[in-house]
Amino acid sequence: MAALAVSFSPDRTALLRGLVAGLAWGLVMAAGLLGMAYAQCGLSCDLDVATTTAICVATGLVAIGPLAALARRPAR
Repeated sequence: MAALAVSFSPDRTALLRGLVAGLAWGLVMAAGLLGMAYAQCGLSCDLDVATTTAICVATGLVAIGPLAALARRPAR
């Protein structure tokens, strides 16, 4: 079972890449969801904007961040 373990020692660049990717994904997703809500209802309250943005950014950091941090570039 130990042979299946992945050794990953993150460096500063990988952590920054994960942070930026998760943040960007969350902000784009929040903009899309708020745009759809605005198109349907015509008005969004401040609490809805803040809650949607916080949830989307947190989800992006948890879900997309590690994927971007673990991404490896192919050898040239």
